[in-house]
Amino acid sequence: MTEKITRREALKLLAGTVAAAALSPVLPGYAFPTFPSDSDEDKDDTDWVLMGRAIHPLSFYERPTTSSERIATLARDEGVRILSEVRAPFSAHNDLWYRTELGYVHSAWLLPMRIYPLQPFIRDIGSWGFWGEVSQIFTEGRVAPSAQAGRKYRFYGGNVFHVVEAVEDEEGNGWYKVVDDYPPKTISYQWVAAQDMRRIPRSEMAPIHPFVGNKRIEVDLSQQKLTCYEGDKIVFTTLVAAGVGGDLATPTGQKCVLLKQPSRHMSNVPYAGAPEPTAVPGEIFDLPGIPWNIFFDLEGTAIHGVYWHNDFGVRRSHGCLNVSSEAARWIYRWVHPIGGFEDEFVQSTCQVGTPINIF
Repeated sequence: MTEKITRREALKLLAGTVAAAALSPVLPGYAFPTFPSDSDEDKDDTDWVLMGRAIHPLSFYERPTTSSERIATLARDEGVRILSEVRAPFSAHNDLWYRTELGYVHSAWLLPMRIYPLQPFIRDIGSWGFWGEVSQIFTEGRVAPSAQAGRKYRFYGGNVFHVVEAVEDEEGNGWYKVVDDYPPKTISYQWVAAQDMRRIPRSEMAPIHPFVGNKRIEVDLSQQKLTCYEGDKIVFTTLVAAGVGGDLATPTGQKCVLLKQPSRHMSNVPYAGAPEPTAVPGEIFDLPGIPWNIFFDLEGTAIHGVYWHNDFGVRRSHGCLNVSSEAARWIYRWVHPIGGFEDEFVQSTCQVGTPINIF
């Protein structure tokens, strides 16, 4: 049987995990760092629970090994509370398991996310709007502000979007209009239930160590490891999932940060006026709301968060450097150039952008 834990005990465990991460001089890729603020308006909301979303159908075990008794299952997009992390043999690159309310599960296909209470409706969003992130396990992006409207995409916890309009439907439910930047060089929109979208405080996007010079990023593809340096001091490290190889290999050499975007819709689905597709059907992807994008070449290769896997330390991308969404947020805030809170993108050159050495 699985070990039972009360809500109070779970919250204490989560609080201890966050405190430990805040005190650690080197933040691991799976940490959920806190974001201090000097104002009540931007105070980080700590009323969240660490949940895991099943990316694929999952089995849960009595102990952190598949040789133990299977005691529960989850269907895709169902959630379960994560209680702690456990290191146990499973694969050569990933020995991370989660202890959950349903038992033990390997981490690769259970995505950790902060799940918040249903959010209040912000009627006055100002002339620009705000950056928002999905605060539930998932929500639906619809073609109109109505629960009966057609669905365009399913958005997942941690997806980031620019909210540009707020309206109420006939039943008094709040809806946000969010930007969807695909196809490229066009702007389309979708509607999300306001209760499922959390306004990101300025403090969670504020630069980290903005006046420190001699920053650089080293990416060791043999170890699938990214390390952030300030001079000779390591300030952050995380595992990555780099390109699988061949035409989808991560480019190596001396790079730099050329563009930053809090949100990006990445897709190779054909659209009107697009170049001839080169991807075979098994390589098709269509991913809205990818968070915390740091582009380092003109081909569109980036460091960014992911919500379609949780398996780092092995090559599995189309060339980008996949990291956890929380790791991507930290790196995004730390690298130069520094942008404003309301910038949808920040461009740079190698004279300003943080150097990235990939080898």
